[in-house]
Amino acid sequence: MSAEAGKTFKNSPVVFQKTGFLLLEGVFLLGLAFWGGPVWVSIVVPALLIEVYCGSQLHSLGMLIPCSAWLVFANVTGNRELYFPFAMYGMAFMVSRLWEKGRGVAVLGGILCGVFFLTIRWLQQASMSVLLVEGVVAASILFVLCLYYSQGLDRGWPRMLSLVGASLLAYAGLAL
Repeated sequence: MSAEAGKTFKNSPVVFQKTGFLLLEGVFLLGLAFWGGPVWVSIVVPALLIEVYCGSQLHSLGMLIPCSAWLVFANVTGNRELYFPFAMYGMAFMVSRLWEKGRGVAVLGGILCGVFFLTIRWLQQASMSVLLVEGVVAASILFVLCLYYSQGLDRGWPRMLSLVGASLLAYAGLAL
């Protein structure tokens, strides 16, 4: 009995980490749903599923949460266009997490995220010229991310910089 109790105690840090991951994930999704609505949640859910697929790491989830700054800016300014940098942050997160599984998987994940984003925008009745610009900017961001990660910069602070950089490139792309 005491050997089993020691084994349970030994595994408790993993249990706490997984519980923390689930709680943080739930609070994050509730916040997005409350302040942004289903469209904002819909872009994050695939990123969270990929995070679960890649290992449900609490510190990695902590790198996704800053994308909610775009939601705050959108609510404060009333600028719905800030959904694009938010979505590109999510795409960059997915590519960065999938990069360790393989380049092809990461590129495919980025393409699927881009197509998903453009589908949402099409359902929102965005014009074809807007969809074209957003698609070109998203493809360019994916290309830059692949170049960046191929240099081995897909971990730690360089990864965080790539997420912020991708969303800032998307924000700059709004001017096109």
